[in-house]
Amino acid sequence: MARLTKRRAPDEPEPQLDISSMIDVAFLLLIYFLVTSSLDPKEADLGIQLPTTESSASTAVEVDQMTIEINAEGHIVVDSEVLDTDQNDRKVPLLTAKVTEYAQAAQLTNSQPVVIVKSDDAAKGQRFVDVLDALAGAKITSVTLTGFTE
Repeated sequence: MARLTKRRAPDEPEPQLDISSMIDVAFLLLIYFLVTSSLDPKEADLGIQLPTTESSASTAVEVDQMTIEINAEGHIVVDSEVLDTDQNDRKVPLLTAKVTEYAQAAQLTNSQPVVIVKSDDAAKGQRFVDVLDALAGAKITSVTLTGFTE
């Protein structure tokens, strides 16, 4: 009677995948996209000067301040007058016209235009950015921010 024996397969090392070249390619792609990307200059640097706690007599402004309020619904209110209510319109044409008119009036009187922006915490952040874009478009750099809670 023949004896059945089980044969064992020879021990071979587990197949391995060398991923060192894949890591190199991933870093090269990352560097490529970082170098070739660009910021939108319209929102990257608005050149707005925020007020400081230091007071100086040489920066006294003798102009009526414009108050822009963004309420919880996203409506833009300028000096108690509701202007732009459509949140989908990023251009905010009525606000842009009003701010441009205010900047031109301040330029004619050789004074610095000062704007106070009050924003409700429930308002969308994009609406706030739209207001700042309109101010930057009118070249208004003296802006005070209020209405935010921590």
